[in-house]
Amino acid sequence: RFKGFKSWGANPDFSYFGGNSEMRGYEYLSFIGQQGFFANAELRFPLIEAMLTPVGVLGGIRGTIFGNIGGAGFPQQNYKFSSKDTITEQPILGFQYGEDGTTIVPVYGDPLTVSGFRLQDGRASYGFGLESFLLGFPIHVDYVWRTTFNKQWEDLVFSTTGGSEEFRKGKFHFWIGYDF
Repeated sequence: RFKGFKSWGANPDFSYFGGNSEMRGYEYLSFIGQQGFFANAELRFPLIEAMLTPVGVLGGIRGTIFGNIGGAGFPQQNYKFSSKDTITEQPILGFQYGEDGTTIVPVYGDPLTVSGFRLQDGRASYGFGLESFLLGFPIHVDYVWRTTFNKQWEDLVFSTTGGSEEFRKGKFHFWIGYDF
């Protein structure tokens, strides 16, 4: 599945997506912009066709294996989906009060060199899950890993929240909704 969009003109509109079946592993509606896209590839396979229980026949259980990639931005942000450029920058490790006691200033770490392919403003995720019907509702339980395809870049961009190790940590996601 693929969805792309771009809005321009005197009063351009914006679109948003993320979470559930659109970009698993990211917060619901966390991607916003006047241009962007996402793509999703998913393999679904039956595990149990139907379950006979004391309360009746319940729906089957399907397994899923999936991968997502996408991103969104506004033109004034200099949005760049991916890059191969080599850069050297200082990661921001945190923040502290300045000498005047009211200004907040960043605390920088040692310079970090990033090279190779990476999703600069784009994001990706992959994982597996189970889906079924419970009381008439389609439920999904997914286990997801996020990535930008470059650990050095993740260490730089997400330095204040634990770097690549925290960003790539697998997470369970539960959601209710129909498949695409």
